[in-house]
Amino acid sequence: MTNDISDAGLQAMIDRAGQITADEAESLDIAWKADEAILLPEPSASLAIQGGADGRMVTNADLVAAWQHALDAAGAAGRVEEIEAAQEAGRAVRHSEAHLRDRAGAEEAVRSAVLASGVRDLVSDDEYATLTAVWRKVLGEV
Repeated sequence: MTNDISDAGLQAMIDRAGQITADEAESLDIAWKADEAILLPEPSASLAIQGGADGRMVTNADLVAAWQHALDAAGAAGRVEEIEAAQEAGRAVRHSEAHLRDRAGAEEAVRSAVLASGVRDLVSDDEYATLTAVWRKVLGEV
């Protein structure tokens, strides 16, 4: 992984994300998707006839709001390095040795934890806890 991140704590999180095992990646994925409170709506006959599909909806309003606030706060404060660190953490999972078919939840879990850690001073305790919960549950303290 790159060493462009000057914050040692964020770089350590990125490095850890790049070293996750397949079991950790699967646990992150499952836990994140459970925290998303994904709702799969009943299939729509009219959409099926038209060749469309009903998409999943994330219904965890607290998680969505915390992510949006952290991202907006980072942008407003000019905290580009923290946003880039979150992106790098997701790439680290994608390129890790943990070969899984679907790692979207694992990538999102590490992105949210890294962003929350980088902008800890800009988010509330509740938002921080929400965004780091899956990381802490699977990988331990942030």
